[in-house]
Amino acid sequence: MTGQSSGVAEDRGSMVHRGFLYQDEEEVVSVGVPFLRAGLEADDAVAVVASKANITALRDALGQDASSVQFEDALSWYQHPVRTIAAYDAYVKAQKPRRARLVAEPVWQGRTPLEVVEWARYESIVNAAFSDSGARVICCYDRETLPNEILDYARRTHPEMIDGEGPRRSPQYTDPGPFIATCDRRPLPRAPRLAEMMSIDTADMDALRAFATERADRHGLAGDALRDMVAAVVEVATTAARHGRAPAALRMWTDNGDLVSEISGPGHWYPDALWGFAPPADSEPAFGLWGVRMLCDVVQMQADTDGTVIRLRTRI
Repeated sequence: MTGQSSGVAEDRGSMVHRGFLYQDEEEVVSVGVPFLRAGLEADDAVAVVASKANITALRDALGQDASSVQFEDALSWYQHPVRTIAAYDAYVKAQKPRRARLVAEPVWQGRTPLEVVEWARYESIVNAAFSDSGARVICCYDRETLPNEILDYARRTHPEMIDGEGPRRSPQYTDPGPFIATCDRRPLPRAPRLAEMMSIDTADMDALRAFATERADRHGLAGDALRDMVAAVVEVATTAARHGRAPAALRMWTDNGDLVSEISGPGHWYPDALWGFAPPADSEPAFGLWGVRMLCDVVQMQADTDGTVIRLRTRI
C-alpha cells in the first residue's frame, strides 16, 4: 500500500485531501515515505506535522531525504482550530509558487465533546479554505486507539480515504456546507436564568463594552484574554444590531470552566454555515467573524424561526 496512486484524476490546482486510517508506525512509513519523496522530486514544499513517534519513524525511514522535510510536533500545532487554519494559510502562501505537501496528524486525545466537534469542523473547512491551493495533504488517524466517532468524522471530512486499499473516494464524504450545518443542528441549551443580560444598542457600544469587561474581570479573565473576549463580543453585537432586528441582547455566564457570552436576537443575521471560517482575502476586512473565531476558544452559531444565537466560549 502506498500514498502515491489514486483512482481519482488529480488537478494540479485543486487540493487533494486524504484521510489515512493507520494501524501502526510501519503503516505510516509505508504510506508516508513514498508520498513525501514524490513531493521532494516535484520540488514541493514538504512537511510533516505529526506525533513524536510518527515523526521519528518517518525521519528514520527517509534517511538523508529527511533534511529536506520540515517536521513539526502536532501537539504544538493543533491547539486551536481556526488558528491552525491561519497557520496553514500562512505556510501555503509563504511557499508559493511551490506547492505544499503535508503528512498531518490532528490531535484528538484530551478533547472535550465540544472540542471534538470543532476539530471535525476544521477538517471539513480545509476543503473549502484551500480548495484552489494545489496542496497535497494526508491526515493520519490511528484506527487502533481513536473512537469510532472520530474515524467516522475522518470519512465524512476527507474526499478520499486510505485504509488498506490505497486512495479511493470516500462514499461518506460530505461537502463542508452541509457537514457544518449538521454540527450546528443540535439546539443549544437555553441560557441559565441567572445569566446577566444587557440589551444591544449600536448607539451605546461603549456601555456594552464596559458591561462585558466588568463581568469578564469578575470571573477571572485578565490581560490579553480579557481584551480578546471583549473585542469578540463587541464585533458580534455590532453585527447583530446592524443586520438583525431588535431586541438583540448579550447574556453572560460561566459553564464548566468557560466564560460564555451569548449574543441573540430576532432575524437570520449570518449568511451561511461557512461564515468566518475561511481566511479572508487580501481585499476583505481582516476582522469580522474570522477574527472572532481567532479570539475565542469555541464559537457556536444557530439560526431558526425564533432568531439567531451566537455563543462565544472563552476558557477561564
